[in-house]
Amino acid sequence: MIIDSPNKATALRIFLRVCGVLIVILFSLLFVGVVVQAPVLVTEHGALHWAGWNDVRCDNEAGDAVLMLLLIYIVWGVFLLRASRNPPAYMSFLSFTMWANLAHGLLMAVMAAMSLDENWSKFFYDIPFALIIALGIYLLRPTPTVEQHSPATESL
Repeated sequence: MIIDSPNKATALRIFLRVCGVLIVILFSLLFVGVVVQAPVLVTEHGALHWAGWNDVRCDNEAGDAVLMLLLIYIVWGVFLLRASRNPPAYMSFLSFTMWANLAHGLLMAVMAAMSLDENWSKFFYDIPFALIIALGIYLLRPTPTVEQHSPATESL
């Protein structure tokens, strides 16, 4: 049995829904932009050229890795939307999402700090994006009782 307040459960559902919608929209637009080689994304002076993934190129074509990563995020967003309907049923996925985003955000922070001249902007979009998702899930996730305790739902 999971013991939590209805307000916390509602907040988690809303948080997951907002994250899922934003991720699906953002990464779908980026996916299409990379596929069609939108100048705003791919030219050196394009407004969104600062995006870190943009520099992964193969002979002036979008590299396969970029499209695969964008597609993974789209699927991740869809699963956040699915999890928003019944978060306790997706605890393993939510734990993975929390830990993966925490690790990703912390590693990006260290790497950006090591090359501030090139990556200072990551402190305004990539890093907060990952850490907000991790923190939101950590604060709002259901708390398992002793009977439900498993390694996948453990916290620090």
